[in-house]
Amino acid sequence: MKQMRVYRCEDTPEGIFTAVYDAGKSAYGHDHIRLEVIMPEAEQNYILFSEYVDVQPDPEKMQKVLRTVRNRISETAYEYIMTAAGSRQPDKADVIYHFIVYGFALGRKVTEALHVPWVQRMFEIYRRSRNEAHYYLEFIRFEEISWQGQAVLYAVIEPENEVIDTVASHFTDRLNPEWFIIYDKTHHKAAFHNPGRRWYQRMLEPDECILLDRLEHSGEREYADLWKAFFESIAIPERENADLQRTNLPLHYRKHMTEFESHRISQN
Repeated sequence: MKQMRVYRCEDTPEGIFTAVYDAGKSAYGHDHIRLEVIMPEAEQNYILFSEYVDVQPDPEKMQKVLRTVRNRISETAYEYIMTAAGSRQPDKADVIYHFIVYGFALGRKVTEALHVPWVQRMFEIYRRSRNEAHYYLEFIRFEEISWQGQAVLYAVIEPENEVIDTVASHFTDRLNPEWFIIYDKTHHKAAFHNPGRRWYQRMLEPDECILLDRLEHSGEREYADLWKAFFESIAIPERENADLQRTNLPLHYRKHMTEFESHRISQN
């Protein structure tokens, strides 16, 4: 019996798509290939009688995979795999690989082939990540701070998945005349926008994360106070429904919402 071959890669798009490239080029047989992301916080379970291959990230291999997906499958498939690569699902690399394999066989129709387990799982990962992104589009709160003498809108998010691209693009359209910073505490990165220009993002150094953490608790609070006043003015005590509120707005998303700050303080 042919043994399983497991390609182990780092938890980055570069690592994942390099593993996809190496696995596909090996011609070992798709049924005997598995991709596994190395997540430091997760327990690594090894499969008996399997061959393990450690993958070194290669940007050229990643770009070859992405170009091929766009040219031979579709832009929608490209969006699916990029969204999945930024998710926190431990099986994402394996799902991406087998989704691409089916994509080469089915072409652009692969995203509709929900009867295929790998495609169904890809759709689940994609939907979960997109749902989280849309939560942040509704619930993100900006406050005005002073940054090097310039008034800047500042917001903090702590998403499970990589959603900062979607969030930053959305607010670039709506806040184009404004300076703003969106700080992703989970993934240690931030999106920066200058008025009238495109936004950009980058990974942050530890000292930069500390600085942005401090910004959340300093600076001018005009917008923060406005949100709290609005929230408290429309809240009718007799109509409060904590269970319904938690359903519509999970507790996780309230952490950096200004209208809930006084509630957090009173609970501490």
